[in-house]
Amino acid sequence: MSLLDHAADTMPSIKTLLDQFRLKEVINEDISSKTVWLLGTVGNTTDLVPGVNAAVVTLERLAFDTQTISNHALSGSDASLLGSLALGSEEQNDVYSWAAGYINSRMFGPDIRVSLIYPATQKHIAKHQRQHRRWITETPRLYSLVTKPFIDAQPASRIQWVYNILSKKVEADRIVYEDPDPENGFIILPDLKWDASNAASMYLVAIVHRQGLKSLRDLTDSHLPLLKNIRNKANVAAEKYGVPHNKLRLYIHYQPSYYHLHVHITNVDLEGRGIAADRAHLLDTVISNIEDIAPDYYQKVTLAYALGSDTELWQHWTAHLDPHSTTESSPETN
Repeated sequence: MSLLDHAADTMPSIKTLLDQFRLKEVINEDISSKTVWLLGTVGNTTDLVPGVNAAVVTLERLAFDTQTISNHALSGSDASLLGSLALGSEEQNDVYSWAAGYINSRMFGPDIRVSLIYPATQKHIAKHQRQHRRWITETPRLYSLVTKPFIDAQPASRIQWVYNILSKKVEADRIVYEDPDPENGFIILPDLKWDASNAASMYLVAIVHRQGLKSLRDLTDSHLPLLKNIRNKANVAAEKYGVPHNKLRLYIHYQPSYYHLHVHITNVDLEGRGIAADRAHLLDTVISNIEDIAPDYYQKVTLAYALGSDTELWQHWTAHLDPHSTTESSPETN
């Protein structure tokens, strides 16, 4: 058993860890998704040490559970739906009134989602920290020279949590679909960013069983059966949440947040979360590029994307590029 396996077995509950959380700073916020990221420590120590006592907490406001609200109306209950609102200052203009306040009733369901990374490494902190972004134009040569060595140098321990899911050591109860084939199979489960309740914000992820596929750059015509299998079976998982096939958006991130091939599956009504053109590559387009243009399309194409200025990959790039551009600092290839 690896240290990470052991840690998964002995880790205290999230409630226990949050009770010991001591805030150091707010490191990021997203007004559109009503999300805030907090950096702090767990335990009584005052000094923050990445990888030891550092913790990153994400607080996200959840969408209203419209089904629960509708059920209240259909139940014929005499209880006031909004009677539990605690309002602050109120204003009115003609037929329009507004106020800010708090919902005390559980009738609306949970109103916040909390996630925790502990112990958080410097990479975890940098990923969630507010950063300036830098533009990369990655030619096939630059991929071989800069990006691929970085990817290949990533320790296997960084994706041990992925292997734990695939082997069903953890989160087995969250899997909504599986094709166990070792070459063309995968599992589908809710992404941790989704509360698995509101269909309009459905966010699933398909993680392939095949090891060695790290990113979009690895895909060739030999992987078309796998990609088409995911495309064809995604609707089976989505239908469990009442989302039909013509409401699905499937895409692959480049650069991904972790280097084991996975496909994002979201409701097309979900906006603003990982679907920017500089990162999301639609699965239909990926399949077509390989099938209709070139079997080694992603080994030949130039890919452009943005990187946070504090990410490890950007730091790796700066050793090879002029700091004011994405032009190679020398023509050497060795």
